[in-house]
Amino acid sequence: MVVVGIEAMNVFGGSAYLDVMQLAQHRQLDPARFENLLMKEKAVALPYEDPVTFGVNAAKPLVDALSEAEKNRIEMLITCTESGIDFGKSISTYIHHYLGLNRNCRLFELKQACYSGTAGLQMAVNFILSQVSPGAKALVIASDISRFIAAEGGDVLSEDWSYAEPSGGAGAVAMLISENPHVFQIDAGANGYYGYEVMDTCRPIPDSEAGDADLSLMSYLDCCEQAFLEYQKRVQGVDYKDTFQYLAFHTPFGGMVKGAHRTMMRRLTQSKPN
Repeated sequence: MVVVGIEAMNVFGGSAYLDVMQLAQHRQLDPARFENLLMKEKAVALPYEDPVTFGVNAAKPLVDALSEAEKNRIEMLITCTESGIDFGKSISTYIHHYLGLNRNCRLFELKQACYSGTAGLQMAVNFILSQVSPGAKALVIASDISRFIAAEGGDVLSEDWSYAEPSGGAGAVAMLISENPHVFQIDAGANGYYGYEVMDTCRPIPDSEAGDADLSLMSYLDCCEQAFLEYQKRVQGVDYKDTFQYLAFHTPFGGMVKGAHRTMMRRLTQSKPN
């Protein structure tokens, strides 16, 4: 039986950051609401940083640690982002170039807010499991840079949107997927998924973002519960409270995860607040 998972991974969080509470003071916003975000610092992309440089910085230590023979077995490079820099061309081509990878390699980009990294991981896993090229590796890179712009002295709507500013950071994570899952082995097929269209966030033009924070939160809670219930149908004997050693959440900000976990415990296990 072929096993598959993450052979190695690395994170690059940028080279500059901002203290979130100082940001709240500068914007003259309620610091209590910022405290509920459970965020201390936010990455700030410098003028020479973009999704390509973030992706390369995340992946390069992984690639450099490989032998030439191992490096040449990277046969798929998937870049996952909501911050593409070209309407047609994939940022994977630039990253492939700067990493010096073998040209016998599939290169493509997945653009999907919040989910592209997971989709890329699943696609890489299925490529390895298919055994169309035994021993091959896939490199999955999730890389993003916020296009958030807060209007100084703006109206009430702009002020409310400013509370989301700390979650608009930048960074990248790179994962090497192979038959040698030293970091994390995937339980193939143990998945629950759930999704639908909702206008909670959008980027109508390349350098601007908009959204509805309340709608986003409610959609997050809905999808979190329904995805787990679908997982429960596929994997026997699953209990939300007792089955898992760890739970990994999509984390726009820590307070959102805290609220989601609290809601799940209340709905699925009838737990009391403590």
